[in-house]
Amino acid sequence: MKLPFNLKEKITEAAEHIHEITKKDVTVNLNKDGVKVTQPRKTKHTIKWRSKNY
Repeated sequence: MKLPFNLKEKITEAAEHIHEITKKDVTVNLNKDGVKVTQPRKTKHTIKWRSKNY
């Protein structure tokens, strides 16, 4: 099976993008009005550890 020229690059970019999104802490709330996606407030502890790339 022959793949298009830049398919591997596109798959790699998509995987990197999904990885970045999943690293973030996100809360999803469902109610009758719709879907609300929020992120928790940053604290000094999370800022410190995020700066070290953990």
